Amino acid sequence: MLYLLHQPEDQEQVEEEILPLLESVEVKTVPYPPTELSPLENDIICCYLNSEDLRDFLPQASKNEWKVGILPHPENTHTIKGLGLSSDLGTAIEEIVETGETRHLDMLFCNNIPVFQSVNIGNVFIFSKDNNSNNFFSEVYSFLKNIRRLSSLSHQAFTISAGDEKIITTSALGIIVVEHPLGSVVAKRLISENAMNDGLFNTLVLSPQNLLELLWFLFQSLIPLQKKLSNLPPFIGHLRTAELKIDNPAPVEFTLDGKKEEAKEILFRIQQEALCIQQASIYCTTKDGPEQKKSLKTEGLPTGEKRKELTKRTIPILPRATAEEFQDLFKVLRENSRTTSIYVVMMILSTLIATFGLFADSSPVIIGAMILAPIIAPIVSFSMGMVRYDTRMLKQGILTILIGTAVSLLFAATVSIIIPLKITTSEIAARLSPTLLDMGIAVASGIAAAYAHAKEGIAKSLAGVAIAVALVPPLAVAGIGVGWWDWEVFSGAFLLYLTNLAGIIMFAGITFLVLGFAPFKKARMGLVYTLIVIGLVMVPLSLSFNRIKKEANITQKLEGTTVNEVVVRDVRVRFSDTLRVSLTLVNSETLKSDEIRKIKIKIEDEIGEPINLEVLSARGF
Repeated sequence: MLYLLHQPEDQEQVEEEILPLLESVEVKTVPYPPTELSPLENDIICCYLNSEDLRDFLPQASKNEWKVGILPHPENTHTIKGLGLSSDLGTAIEEIVETGETRHLDMLFCNNIPVFQSVNIGNVFIFSKDNNSNNFFSEVYSFLKNIRRLSSLSHQAFTISAGDEKIITTSALGIIVVEHPLGSVVAKRLISENAMNDGLFNTLVLSPQNLLELLWFLFQSLIPLQKKLSNLPPFIGHLRTAELKIDNPAPVEFTLDGKKEEAKEILFRIQQEALCIQQASIYCTTKDGPEQKKSLKTEGLPTGEKRKELTKRTIPILPRATAEEFQDLFKVLRENSRTTSIYVVMMILSTLIATFGLFADSSPVIIGAMILAPIIAPIVSFSMGMVRYDTRMLKQGILTILIGTAVSLLFAATVSIIIPLKITTSEIAARLSPTLLDMGIAVASGIAAAYAHAKEGIAKSLAGVAIAVALVPPLAVAGIGVGWWDWEVFSGAFLLYLTNLAGIIMFAGITFLVLGFAPFKKARMGLVYTLIVIGLVMVPLSLSFNRIKKEANITQKLEGTTVNEVVVRDVRVRFSDTLRVSLTLVNSETLKSDEIRKIKIKIEDEIGEPINLEVLSARGF
């Protein structure tokens, strides 16, 4: 016997569309709710009901171990999709009538109400798209429509526990609970597929701590052809359990298969193999492979101070450090900003090593001086004082920097006076013409220095930052210029030092802002002043950069060319009142002064300006 359960208002559809497909079996139509229903062991109850009616009826069928078939109804799409059943009426009837196998499915309950697809708690709208849409452009439109509401998103506090065991007290934008990943468009991107009847369900806790990481996640989810993200984002917790309790201090809104509910306490439980289905389901898979086990992945979820701060306001655009993180870093930077005897001694030693290395033209010795130099520490402290507008740290930082600068200049000048050499080695010459490229190095070094201080785990990389930015060698060269009483040497090297200093201060401060250690309002004036200094420094840097470009162009034009059957080699350009060009002329015979004069005129025509020509003649064979 097949009992056909339906609402009285669906009588016409039953007679016209369903009963003709059931002519081969004995059918008894029963209006819902039934006054009395006592099926025998081999009888089947075929339900043509909406999702709300099925929510009431299926627990009763489970309790009585009735065999059930579910037909697609205009108002039970949640049930059909959630249980993985056929949405074609003819196929569903054929499976119910002809199948001889009963399949058992787990049932997920939320506050004792069956869940067919998913439960969405809190603000999860931004993660959701139309489940019926597989069109990329529709997903993009849905994303852009929701993105306008990002600025109003905020976390809610949740206590999550399983039975008597408390798992975590955290905050989140929202929580998604599904029995199977295909029950939610977000879950199917994040969770590896598993059989529905494994006795467990999935919980995703969505806790982005700033809008940047949320936007990046949403962007990744829109990438075409990417069915599943390779790794679970760190701000998403994933729990697989058989029971779960979610508490909130105040009533929280949630949707159960699209229907709005509200509660302070939300209980989830799985009833294993509760439903006897007399038709095929895509979720009734054989349990090959390892048995599924309970798992709790909550490492990236906010707790403690971070949780409290996230629930007080809307999600910040940029990462924001907690009070605990800020206090630890601030304590270190305040200590680094002070002038100590150790700092002065290390500045003297690093300057002496750098100065001797410059005279010896030895790169390894100069690199050793860079590693020893402690001046990077007060500069980073000054950057934090700037963005936090901490006057005490600013004063201590600038005083320490000035003392370090003066000490370095003094000892480098003293060494240059004592050593009876006045030779501009290649290492000294390399620091006399700073360009915009050096500003780029300073920018990257400032970011690296601030990041290395902020992230405790990578603090050991500060030696690498010191080598990259090279603060002491240009200071030592400037000191040598003082000892030689040579303005060109002093000004070029000191401009390089100022370039490094301004670049580090500016971009270390910006890095602290991005990492959430200071609000922009406090940092605004300090950043403006530093930007003005950088602007002033970049004027001579731009001029120097243009000179280097001009030198490279002249060298490229002349090197290897043939002028009056004479080959030009080893071109070097130096700038003075009149451009000085040094080169080697290779010829089979010794050149006369008239021939060299003609070559000079042709080079001037090629360059477009008069030059002082220095020639070394070489004979080629």
